[in-house]
Amino acid sequence: MLESAFDDPAEVLALIDEGAPYKSITAVQKEPEGTRAAPWFRNFWALGSKVIFPGAERVFENPNFIEAAKETFDAEVIVPLAMMTNLNPPAPAAPPHLDLPYFRGAHKREVPLWMLAPMGYSGLFQQWAIPVASAITWFYGGLGGAFEYWPEGLDAPSRVATGLSKNLGVIADNEYMYHRVRQIGDPADFLPGNQIPYEAMLGLDGDEWQITVGEQILARYEKDRIRTSVLWKAYCFANEAQAEAFERGADALTPKMIVDIFQQDLRHRGIQIDPPETLEGQDRWSKIIRETYPPASINA
Repeated sequence: MLESAFDDPAEVLALIDEGAPYKSITAVQKEPEGTRAAPWFRNFWALGSKVIFPGAERVFENPNFIEAAKETFDAEVIVPLAMMTNLNPPAPAAPPHLDLPYFRGAHKREVPLWMLAPMGYSGLFQQWAIPVASAITWFYGGLGGAFEYWPEGLDAPSRVATGLSKNLGVIADNEYMYHRVRQIGDPADFLPGNQIPYEAMLGLDGDEWQITVGEQILARYEKDRIRTSVLWKAYCFANEAQAEAFERGADALTPKMIVDIFQQDLRHRGIQIDPPETLEGQDRWSKIIRETYPPASINA
């Protein structure tokens, strides 16, 4: 736990406001257009170890996160990788999930984003996994929205981080520890079906957040009713030798290797399907992969 994640939280809050308007998570992850999903909005501040949002340079190199990651992951070398904001209006509890994992040879844009989750859930690619620290910081004092996590797996009891004060943070292993956001706000304020269109945007109008689709306003919220969090990720290498091997591209996956490994496991499961000609698009093969390697579930 980090009681004070950022030395200057006002700077972070200003950046969050500057990031508006925010795209839906389905648009950010480039899911098929027309896809509807739970109300979740995101903006990236850094990707591929490079800041892409002007003004976020100082918070990306946060020494508090770097030192905590070294201690938590017993690592000598920490390489900040990505940083993003997540904004969630009132909604039911999210399903337990793992964050998109990182693998040697599949950590930039070598494979489409949709493929990374099945790679992680399948357990077939662990020998290429890169340890990644996740630092989550909350700026939310409203109803609910606690961070629930399962450090010993979904078959064991969960734990809950509550009291999400305006600068509380945690360092966690979110690529391999199931976690979720508990119910946010009052059910009376949930959106119909708890879904938004692909093209929905979350923008600021004075001191009020509002969800829009074109000129249509779907919902309005006072600022403190939106659960806002900042997520920072970094590679964690045990020593300089590991970091250098990664930079050289030693023992890296290729798209063909990934397809072949999936195909071998599909055949073992009795699923016969031809491999794809390309990994782009949303063909039948990608649908089979997603359905065959879904996240685990609990009765919750």
